[in-house]
Amino acid sequence: AQFIDGVLILHIEGPICFASANYLRERIMRWIYEEEDKIESSGSPSLQHVILDMGAVSTIDTSGISTLREVKKFIDRKNLKLVLANPGSEVMKKMLISGLLHEFGEECIYPTVAEAVSACKFMLQTIQSTSSKVAGQENSV
Repeated sequence: AQFIDGVLILHIEGPICFASANYLRERIMRWIYEEEDKIESSGSPSLQHVILDMGAVSTIDTSGISTLREVKKFIDRKNLKLVLANPGSEVMKKMLISGLLHEFGEECIYPTVAEAVSACKFMLQTIQSTSSKVAGQENSV
């Protein structure tokens, strides 16, 4: 796991299938809780995006699809944005067939981790500049 100003990057090390799905879901949730605790104690910028690097995920089964749905719901409830990076063609095909690709939205899937990080940083800068403008308008009124 890595942390880059409001972005947590998690590298998934293998297939997401029945045998690993529960462990993976619990581990992702634990990493998020741990990062939030670290951020809170250090005063760093809050966590906004979680990137799952799926470059090493060769396949995904129905349990894996369900796990990603649960992880997305968990992350949505925390008001975070889930982004997938580097999913292989087999994984994309199964996500498309299952409807998961539509649930995530194409704007949340990137071919590389670097592109995902750049997009997240851009979104964070856009939010910060919008917040600054709104705060400036409130102060001038």
